[in-house]
Parts: sequence; C-alpha cells; structure tokens
Amino acid sequence: MNGFSDKKFLENYFKTDSSGGEKMQDNFQTCDTKLLPFTLNPLSGCVYDGTCGLLGVAGEFYRLKTQSDIEPIYSVSSSKELVAKELKSKYKMPDEDIERFIKVFEDVMFEDDSVNVIDPSFFAYVPMKFFDKSSREISKLNKYRSGQPKIAQYYTSIAEEFMDEMEKSQKDLFCDLVSTCLQKDNDFKKEADTEKYFVLPFIKHSFAKDLEWLLKQSNGVVVKYMPLMLYFYACYSLIQTLSFMNKKNWGESISNPKKVTYMLTSEKATHHADAVRKGWMSADVLPESFLNKMSSYAQALDILNLLFEDKQEYMTFQDILALFDAIDFEKDIDARSVCERVLSKYQHHKRELLKSRTTETGALPDEIDTTVLSGRQFVDKLLDLCVSLQSKDYPRMKHAMYSLAYIKLLESRKEYKVLVLDEDMLLFLVAMMAKDERIRIDDLYRRFESFGICFSFQTKNAICDYLQKLNLLERKSDSGEAQYVRVVL
Repeated sequence: MNGFSDKKFLENYFKTDSSGGEKMQDNFQTCDTKLLPFTLNPLSGCVYDGTCGLLGVAGEFYRLKTQSDIEPIYSVSSSKELVAKELKSKYKMPDEDIERFIKVFEDVMFEDDSVNVIDPSFFAYVPMKFFDKSSREISKLNKYRSGQPKIAQYYTSIAEEFMDEMEKSQKDLFCDLVSTCLQKDNDFKKEADTEKYFVLPFIKHSFAKDLEWLLKQSNGVVVKYMPLMLYFYACYSLIQTLSFMNKKNWGESISNPKKVTYMLTSEKATHHADAVRKGWMSADVLPESFLNKMSSYAQALDILNLLFEDKQEYMTFQDILALFDAIDFEKDIDARSVCERVLSKYQHHKRELLKSRTTETGALPDEIDTTVLSGRQFVDKLLDLCVSLQSKDYPRMKHAMYSLAYIKLLESRKEYKVLVLDEDMLLFLVAMMAKDERIRIDDLYRRFESFGICFSFQTKNAICDYLQKLNLLERKSDSGEAQYVRVVL
C-alpha cells in the first residue's frame, strides 16, 4: 500500500543512545496536530484548574486569534505611565487633561488591581494568571504557567472555522484612545507560534456559528460570557473526543456528538440517576478505567496516524479502521509486514524500557503473538500493547481532564462523578441554543441534544422551574401544553 510505512514511527519513537543502540521514547503525541492539551504528568508539569480562572486564558485566546502583539497589563502603575506618555506625545494633550483622563482610566480599567474588561478588544490586555514578575519567581506556579497557554491554544483550534473579525469596527472615544495608547507601533501583525490541536469537525462548525452570534450581542454580554463559552466548548470538545476514543464507541459515527446526560447542580445524584448511569461515569463515556489508560489510547492513535504518511489531517480510530477495512492483508503483504514490525518493535523495546526503570516494580505481562491477519486485528493488538505496557505513573494524566472539568462542569457526589450545569452556565446555554428566538421548550431540549447534552425528565422539570422563576418561560394558552422560552442576555 502506497503511503503506508513505519518510517515516521521509527523516527518519532526511537533514538540512538550513547552506546550506539536504539532506545524507545515513550511519547504519546508526536504528530504535527496534537490530540490533547495535556502532559503525561500534569500534577507537577502542566495544570489548568479553578486557581487560574477563566478570564486570563480568554485574554490569551483573543491575542492569538487576532494575532495581536499587545502586551498584557501586569502593572497598573506602568500602564498609567504609558497612557500618559502617549497622550502627551500623540495627542499633545495638556497635563491637566492627562491627569483627569488617567483618573478615569484607572477607575474604569481596573478593579482590585486587575484589568476590568469593558470592551471585547480589551481582552487583549488581560494577562494569564501567575505570569507577572513576582509570580514568575515562585517555582510551584510553573505548572499553571504551562497549563494555561495550552488551553488557550486549544481554544484557537476550536475556533479554526471562525473567520470573521473579533474586534467590533466602532468603539467609543475612551476605548479608542486607550487602545491607541497601549498599542505597539507595528505596521503588521505577526502570527503566533502555537500548537494545533485536533477538534471534531462538528464542534468547530457549531463554535463558529455560536461565536458569531455572541459577538453580535452588546459589549457587556460579550465580555461577560465569552470566557464561559470558551470554557464550555473546551470541555465539550474534550469529552466528545475522548468518548469517541473509548473502544466501546469505535463503531459509532463521529459525524454527530455522542449523547451524554447532565443534571443541574441543585439536584441530588443517586445510582438510579440518568446523570450517573448515562453520564460521565458511563462505560461508554469517561469511566475511571478508560481515563486511567487515556495516555495509552493517545499513544496508540498517535502511532497509527504516523503510519499513514500521505494523510494530512489527524485521524480518529474510526477513520483509521475504515482505511484498514479497505486493505486485504492476504494480498497486501507489505502493509501486513509493516504492522507486524511495528508490533514486534514496540513490544520488545517498551518492555526493555520498563525493565530499565527502577520505578516499575510490577511484573510485566506475557508477550503476545505479533502476527496479524487484518487491519482491525493490528489496531486491537497495538492498543492492547500500549495499555498493558503503560507506565504505572501515567494514569496521572487523567487529573488534567478532571482539573479542567471540575472548574464548572463536573462534580463529585459521594462515589459518583456527574456532569452538571450551574445557573450561570444553564442560562447562557439556553440563550446560546435559542439565539434570541422564542422557541418551544421541547425544541430547546432538542437543540441541547444536538450538542449531545441530554437531560432526565426530572432535570427537565427543574430547568422549567428555574426558567419560570426568572419569568423566561411563558405559556401560549391556559392549558399549559405549549411552553415557550426566550432569553435575552
């Protein structure tokens, strides 16, 4: 088969050691397009959690998406000095007027020494947390300085199909003056060097439409809800991507989202609840058994993508299995030989690598037969090797996903982990689904399901109660059969 070889696998997973022999590199995402914005050891190396907040990564996303060279504001005093200097040199403003403007600038732009975003363009001035000079000297904060940029870059990959301008064409005089004073004097914008991440096509498509809708809202709505929307989409994207990686879903189409059940934060969770049985912990979503082997699945998928040299786009297990189904291993001896070499080389060198580590104290599993009769058998055997020979430390990778989801969408209820929507998230998502339309409540739930978000009968009643409390639910007739909702943020 043309374009199918183990060349890239050998280049990316094996290096020559000091003695001239081959040594395996225990990688998990070596393709140009990365799969996950995580590292193998997030606890010490790369973390994004509630400590970081949502605003800073939204600011970094804005800078990346607009290719802005604006420096975030880390110091109130230095920004005041810069604005005063620019007002003097560019606008020849009298000192008394400059003094008055700076007082307004400080009152409007800052709250508790943090940037107060009053216009979407001001996201460019919001720094990621712990990047200020004093925090850079604290080594234990390095994990946050590594984790936040990865999430911001993941946002930009989700937004790949959004081609409109992020900035509104008209600004008020104050915003225009501030932007001019804080903007660097460059005639061109340089493209940032960022990682590109794999995002399912239906997610990129819906994000582009939803961001277009959001940016048409008032400035106050945009600045309040953009960080929330970006966070929701990152979690939504990763939940869907990982669920489709789960072997139980390899037979499912990736054209539409997988259905996962959520509940409200105000509800109680029992083992009978749909959010427990059909939610995060479900065997075909993100059970602990799968998350413990997440790096193994990612490694197997990385190796498989490397073998198909002619494919430019990152492929899922579903894509790769479809390609293998078209290969007859009885006739295509070369393809079969490549697969068997990969299995043999991986098994031998990975076992040697684990034996060389003093931290790997457990007994290694028995070796497997590396003969394969079909592409599907090869994929199964490769995944089995990646899983069975995974380092005992690598289950820690799941904490990166937990840290992200626990910010706002995941809660632990005794022994259960459930996906939840709090009032802020629920109100925003209802508005995003309805998009300024007056729609029937049943149509609203169908729009949620188009995102793979399902609710139990009890949760739907709780949502209606919440919307009724806010006077956002209306009945067309006294019978109460037809209920309509409209949310204007």
